[in-house]
Amino acid sequence: MNNQIKNVVFSGIVTVRDKLLAAKNPIRLESGEPSFDTPQHIKDAMTKALQDNHTHYAPSTGIKPLREAIKNKVARENGIDYLNGLNDICVTSGGMHAIYCTLQTILNPGDEVIMQQPNWTATEWIMLLSGAKIKHIPLRPELEYRWDMDDIRKAVNGKTKVIFVNTPHNPTGAVFTKDDLEEILDLAEKHDLYVVSDEAYEHIIYDGEKHYSIAGLAKNRPQKLRDKIITCFTFSKSYAMTGWRVGYTVCTSKEFNENIAKMVLYSINGVSTPSQYAAAAALNGPQDNVARMRDIYKQRRDLLFEGVNSTEYLSCEFLPKGAFYLYAQITPAWSGSEWDLVNYLIETYEMALSPAKSSMTPNRPSASPTPATPKPSPAQLQL
Repeated sequence: MNNQIKNVVFSGIVTVRDKLLAAKNPIRLESGEPSFDTPQHIKDAMTKALQDNHTHYAPSTGIKPLREAIKNKVARENGIDYLNGLNDICVTSGGMHAIYCTLQTILNPGDEVIMQQPNWTATEWIMLLSGAKIKHIPLRPELEYRWDMDDIRKAVNGKTKVIFVNTPHNPTGAVFTKDDLEEILDLAEKHDLYVVSDEAYEHIIYDGEKHYSIAGLAKNRPQKLRDKIITCFTFSKSYAMTGWRVGYTVCTSKEFNENIAKMVLYSINGVSTPSQYAAAAALNGPQDNVARMRDIYKQRRDLLFEGVNSTEYLSCEFLPKGAFYLYAQITPAWSGSEWDLVNYLIETYEMALSPAKSSMTPNRPSASPTPATPKPSPAQLQL
């Protein structure tokens, strides 16, 4: 067996999900998936693609209509209006595949990646599969779960190759400011680093906050720096298209684009052709459903925030500014582990949340809860 894959474990969320789905009326707060259906005009576009016999192999980097739609979208919405052409865009099988192909393209064993802690654990395993080493830099609650940039500056060394950024952030709901991202660009330019930006939740943002794409902010920076910024996008969250498996990368580097094309070719050959036509319709069609879903997420955020803070075992001080998660803390009233609480909620209320250490294999349940004062630990809930 491949030694790297042997060291990677299945997410504990899978265990939570399997147990929860055995319940009759489960309350699902554990999974990072929109509860909405894909908008009708997107489904209609796929039906038309099938009727028009768009059922054959597509170019491995994506069909022209979709890449044209992406080029227009990133210029209009993300400020990335300096692409050289359609070859700067690569269509992938969802956002996770975009991240996987990106990191496999640029990383070598022993390279060091700076990333946020906490993080979406799948990203961490993808990095480890490449043989890279991870340097976790904590997000600071006192800074609304953003980085203290002094921590980043101290972390950079001769082995550092990538700064990995996720904003809006999974799982805290934090949103990096324009100044945060400008400082990351300064650091990347000074030390000749790659910046990989996961922007899966770009449209799910609240209370007048603004999402900035770091590549858009680099518009007037040197070409050498712009060529080292890779942005990973997905249709899954904004358009409730998780099962369609369509994402994409944007980068101006000819060398990167030639090599990520190989990664896509030799991993999946290409994304489902009908799904790509549906994705083009998502970008070119009406956007009212994106705003509607965001407004409903905000209502759920406020309701869940209030509800969590009225419970005995959970509390939350930070009201998320983006994404659709609540990063709650387990209170001292709970004496067991994170996994004990997960099991307790499933068995008692048929409700599940995701423990922050969800990449770990669940521990066996301990004794029944009794008042105690352990160190508080986090739990993640989906809106």
